[in-house]
Amino acid sequence: MPDPRKKIEQLIESLEELRLHVGRKDMAVGGQGINAPLYFSLANACLRNHAVLLYGGMGANKTTLVNLLGTSFLSLDLEAVEDLMISGHPEQTEEKIVGFLDPRQWMGPTSGPTRVLWTGWAQSRWKLINEINRFPGGKQNLFLEILQKRRISYAGQVCSPGDTCYFATMNPEFSSTYPVDQALLDRISACVPATQPDFLAGLLLAEREREVRELARELPRFTCGEFESLPGLVAEKPVKSQVELAILCLLRDFTLCERAPAYDKSQLSKAKPSMGLCSGCHYWNNPEAVCWQVDEGLSDRVRQDLRAFTRAFAFLLDMDADLQVLRAVAPYVIWHRVTPLPSALEKPPYFGAGRLAYVSDLVEKSINRTMNERAEMNLIYSRAVDGETSASKAIEELSLFDDPIARMDFIPSLERIKAAGLWR
Repeated sequence: MPDPRKKIEQLIESLEELRLHVGRKDMAVGGQGINAPLYFSLANACLRNHAVLLYGGMGANKTTLVNLLGTSFLSLDLEAVEDLMISGHPEQTEEKIVGFLDPRQWMGPTSGPTRVLWTGWAQSRWKLINEINRFPGGKQNLFLEILQKRRISYAGQVCSPGDTCYFATMNPEFSSTYPVDQALLDRISACVPATQPDFLAGLLLAEREREVRELARELPRFTCGEFESLPGLVAEKPVKSQVELAILCLLRDFTLCERAPAYDKSQLSKAKPSMGLCSGCHYWNNPEAVCWQVDEGLSDRVRQDLRAFTRAFAFLLDMDADLQVLRAVAPYVIWHRVTPLPSALEKPPYFGAGRLAYVSDLVEKSINRTMNERAEMNLIYSRAVDGETSASKAIEELSLFDDPIARMDFIPSLERIKAAGLWR
């Protein structure tokens, strides 16, 4: 079987040569500039049961890009892939989205089990939800259930399409849009801004004279075997131990809160950093502490998504799944799940609009702190967990570190170990 990664490289080249996607290189991975909407969509195509949301204004090539990739990976005509997607509007019904009862079952002489005629979208393993924020909250709950259970239920029947690639697009808030529920956003693995073509891209697009549907037929096609092999090839990429440590510390930096139940910010409801929870706290206004700078904590889904997309990007770029890949990927996995402190976000250089850049800076601070200032602290804790030193001695040494993870994670866990008598 030909190398699927080589075919993905051919697909990237074809999209650019045919002027089907000419987005600017707005993401850097180890000094290599790439287009974030394209590469996150490709990474999601190499994974299964993750979801990528492309966010941006109308006409930013979000929907078309996903459909063009579907044309290549599913080896279908563009029209056939477009028939598989669903588009948001308030009058969309569950029957139009997932399926409806087969009326022929009541025309026979005897009754049998309930039969449902499932839609192409329901049965497809390439699911695109176009303009997801034009669906009212009730319809959004349907997608939440699908992303959570990975199967679709209707009239007592179940459709299980198998491992699926999920995509969604979203426009900025308009009069016809609805807020996207936080629980649904947490099941979106990555959110990627899609911007309008710049001047150079506009010149390149002006050279395109043939219809998109005609050009799409010239894209490379993947065989079923090649498409199915992609998750296994991604899984072969080992995640560096430094990356595993950085991911865990990243989650804890965003989640720990000295004033939250069990130090867990995800337990908070009305009391939040933006509503004065952190006023007078030891870490308040400490620029190196992440905890007070965002309202929400991060769930374990973030850890899973960070590992998966770090591996997928390493596969696509033919490099190690190391810290430089994590640094590039992590902001897109996190920024839609958290609400920055308004007073900090409104200052230069963010001016209230640079939410992704703000979260990128927090990610960079966390990873740098983990790899530098926390090196000795992590070593003390790991030696205690491995039984190379006593828990009492480790607790004494860790108490000297003014770090949220040392105070609210490492020391309490070692105290539990000591109380249980597992180690000295």
